[in-house]
Amino acid sequence: MSPEAPTSILEEYLARYLTPVYIAVAALAVGILFGVLAVGTLTPADKISLLTYLRHFIAVETAAPTYHGVFRPALTDNLKLLGLLYLLGVSVAGMPLVLIALFFRGFVLGFSVAFILGALHWQGLGLAVVTVGLQNLFIIPAVVIVGGVALGFSWQLLSAKGRAARSSLSQRFAAFTTLVLAMSLVVLVGTVLEAYAGPFLMHWLSPWGI
Repeated sequence: MSPEAPTSILEEYLARYLTPVYIAVAALAVGILFGVLAVGTLTPADKISLLTYLRHFIAVETAAPTYHGVFRPALTDNLKLLGLLYLLGVSVAGMPLVLIALFFRGFVLGFSVAFILGALHWQGLGLAVVTVGLQNLFIIPAVVIVGGVALGFSWQLLSAKGRAARSSLSQRFAAFTTLVLAMSLVVLVGTVLEAYAGPFLMHWLSPWGI
């Protein structure tokens, strides 16, 4: 078997779900947009409270990075999201909830980045890259892929043609399960970056104002 075979199989599999993946990207993007807009609705008191918490977080992580204290809860939360998308994908009526889950993930991402940039300006740019952008280079693609395939698989369960092809559905179920396990490894890489690389970079770059 050639080295390119696993990649070709993955590309061929995802090509079947290209439209649902685009829909998943759109749901995430809409969530990001609403998250950015939500920052503008905060009251001055809310902004002061969040900024106080943010500065406390920066002070703690730059002085003594927590590392292990971040890893376990972050990994648990990320895997719970993948697990939720998986369960929704293999359920008949999971499509709307998949979109809602992706929307809220995007909302949190958009809100976090927009608030950091708005509150800390140039310092916030470096902070957003280190604390949000780094891990999400891995986590967000994994979430979008699983969410998109979950949408497609759920639709196949609903469609009469999909229900008729029982053998095909069982094979696709196995492939979907394998995909989720593979994306869990991708999420693990992103979580390691979030828990270890992010705090380390914050600590290392703190003399330069990050």
